[in-house]
Amino acid sequence: MASWQVKVLNLVLHHTVKRMMTNSSLEETRRFVAAKGKPRLPAAVKMSPVPACAFRGDWIRTPQSSHALTLLYLPGGGFMLPASGQAPMMVARICRAAGSRALLVHYRLAPEHPFPAGLEDCLAAYHYLLDLGTDPKSIVIAGDSAGGGLTLSTLLALRDDGDPLPAGAVVISPFTDFSFGGESRFANARRDPMLSTKSMKMMNRLYLDDALHDNPLVSPVFGEFRGLPPVLAHVGSTEVLLDDTRRVGKRAIAQGVDFR
Repeated sequence: MASWQVKVLNLVLHHTVKRMMTNSSLEETRRFVAAKGKPRLPAAVKMSPVPACAFRGDWIRTPQSSHALTLLYLPGGGFMLPASGQAPMMVARICRAAGSRALLVHYRLAPEHPFPAGLEDCLAAYHYLLDLGTDPKSIVIAGDSAGGGLTLSTLLALRDDGDPLPAGAVVISPFTDFSFGGESRFANARRDPMLSTKSMKMMNRLYLDDALHDNPLVSPVFGEFRGLPPVLAHVGSTEVLLDDTRRVGKRAIAQGVDFR
């Protein structure tokens, strides 16, 4: 059962972020995100930009961070919005608990850069880690919402290209289906604290361009998961993306993947 804190948070999100994303233009929503300003990280947390590369990103390190473990984090934002100020804070908390360092990827966004630009940046970030000499078995790729979908797409692309795979992946409320399948997309439309049908249709229109809805690198729910590393998924019972996770999980498990 959800705690009272979660219920209050969901109510606040419903009347702020969801209302903004449903009733405002993309430009207005981007200004709303930008108005929050840069993240205020504790003094002990160090955030530094990646030197000039084929992608944009920030290193995040805490006093507990070690080069022996690396988190490659792909933030959410509906494929259209930059990472919120909360993303570095959450990543820093993970680093403290796991004793890892993290690379937060600022992949290119639609509509200026539709598919496959964002995915290309995620792959470039992973290859950057390998070029640094990072052991792939010391890397975990993680992401939320759009970043969760990109996490799975990145795994599929790496596997198909014959690249060494990471130790595992974590997806939080991943967006995995641009064909709008799954009952929860409609059953939870009113209860979801953030996403609405209107905002998701905007994602389709701006992100896909001419790409096919059933392309596994667009919609991982149609992917072949054999050979992928373990995946841990988190999703809420009131989210429109609930079945995006359930359907991916069912397919991955049937194909021999350790998906929990």
